[in-house]
Amino acid sequence: MAEPVLAVEGLTRRFGTFTAVSNLSFEIEPGEIFGFLGPNGAGKSTTIRMLCGVLAPSAGKARALGLDLFTEADRVRARMGYMSQKSSLLTDLTAAENLRFFGGLYGLEGSRLAGEVEYRLKEMQVWEERDLMVSALSTGERQRVALAAATLHRPEILFLDEPTSGVDPLRRRLFWEAMDELVASGMSILVTTHNLGEADQCDRLAFIMAGNLMAYGRPRGLKEAMGRQVVELRTDRFRALQAEARRHPEVLAAELQGRAVRLSLAAGTDPAPLLSRLRAAGLEFEALPPELPSLEDLFVDLVQRSRADV
Repeated sequence: MAEPVLAVEGLTRRFGTFTAVSNLSFEIEPGEIFGFLGPNGAGKSTTIRMLCGVLAPSAGKARALGLDLFTEADRVRARMGYMSQKSSLLTDLTAAENLRFFGGLYGLEGSRLAGEVEYRLKEMQVWEERDLMVSALSTGERQRVALAAATLHRPEILFLDEPTSGVDPLRRRLFWEAMDELVASGMSILVTTHNLGEADQCDRLAFIMAGNLMAYGRPRGLKEAMGRQVVELRTDRFRALQAEARRHPEVLAAELQGRAVRLSLAAGTDPAPLLSRLRAAGLEFEALPPELPSLEDLFVDLVQRSRADV
């Protein structure tokens, strides 16, 4: 079995008496997109900053590409890429000028630099915008230029911190297509995101709450581990249906999603008797077939459990 490209063990960061990240351990395998999820303030960005050398850890260790990430920092970080939540692009330069600037920082020059700039801008579908000032680009275009800049030196590990924040759905899809191409070229990616639809595209996920690792694994495995099934009921009387459903003990949760009610039941439970009782209460609805919980169901469950432990 191949060695993980990144192995984190007991990573901790304290700010005075406040612990932002607590005893965090996980691994990233070669050629995978690893999703790092959690609400604002959960510790995601703090973790990435430690792994990228912006912050020193209070405790713990990490190995990347066979090297100690903290004692052999210079050697390993030359093989890593980082794109922050807030773009570091220089707005008074064009897209191509930005890439030439960052390429120079990576030690690229001459024909190699020119070739990489052209290749990355075309790969990220912003070649036509190469001579535009960054200040004139849309948010999605800026993000793709920033991704081009972060990958100019062909890193083996790429850290992306909320890369699609504020990006519309179409350009978010283009961004993820670009990420898939990067993985196909041999990169491994750690990406933080609030978008659970994006998270479902990751090979593996880690959910972090208040600095603690709450769940870790493949999306389908995490859903199955909840031991639940979800039945979606579509109705115009969704609030009345939600209130009635919560009166029945076999209903573990009844959450609104648009004009529908999502009922969480224990895995293997036959929903038919419950649905009959709801209809007998005078409620009309369309019931979809039972399915696994979504990542949103998992996320809500983890948040509720985290709050209950406080």
